[in-house]
Amino acid sequence: MLEMFYRMPLPRRGDVSMGLLAGQVCIVTGAGQGLGRSVSLEMAAEGAKVMLLERNPATLHTVEAEVSAAGGISRSFDLDVTDYGAYGSVVDSIVREFGRIDVLVNNAAINPPARTILQDTLEDWRRTIAINLESVYMGSKLVAPHMVERKSGRIIHIASIQGFASSGEVGAYNAAKGGIITLTKSMAVELGPYNILVNAVAPGFMSTPMSIINGVNETETPEFLEWYVKKGKIPLRRTGYPEDVSGTVIFLASNYCRYMTGQLLVVDGGLMSTF
Repeated sequence: MLEMFYRMPLPRRGDVSMGLLAGQVCIVTGAGQGLGRSVSLEMAAEGAKVMLLERNPATLHTVEAEVSAAGGISRSFDLDVTDYGAYGSVVDSIVREFGRIDVLVNNAAINPPARTILQDTLEDWRRTIAINLESVYMGSKLVAPHMVERKSGRIIHIASIQGFASSGEVGAYNAAKGGIITLTKSMAVELGPYNILVNAVAPGFMSTPMSIINGVNETETPEFLEWYVKKGKIPLRRTGYPEDVSGTVIFLASNYCRYMTGQLLVVDGGLMSTF
């Protein structure tokens, strides 16, 4: 199948590692699956100590075991990112144990029900905004003072192409991701004097647990394969996978990224370049 043409295996420590994050302490939210899992494993493979934040204990400990099996170092924290008291306690405990936080990856998100503004509810809106946008603000607010103290740090937000191009029916999700894009620019200006780089990554269509709606993976439907793959709406003619995106996060967290802040890197197989 064209959509399965190319998929990178996740690295094991020592396979392709260049030690890009050696000694760094990195927090990844939503680390239990999808992009969060991929980022966590690649960060560990590059020598980082990875702090795994996830509200699902089963997937959380699975990823922790994967990191350990590959020779990496991690800590797991069973956490709802909207519980800001608990989140603050986790940040404090990380600083007590490791003395620093070098990187924060704000990845945790939910995919709300597909409804138009005529169908959704205020409760749906508030829950989506709380998890997908407000927790990004609060997580950054909790971590930033520790980075300011050291005059160094990287904050990386996971946005989406739906932050600037809507498919419809998920207005709260789109609004949250659009808010992340703008917040990235604001935070970059505010934190730049402290040598803290703030950037965002906007994935396109990715095959992850979040792409499964009502038991169907939206990146595997006949309609998706016909329009996006066979007809080339996605120029690379396949869906994306978490490991297609996680390398971009590694770059933003590494010392190869030194003079870039306030930017949005789109990783979508060329989708936004087509008519």
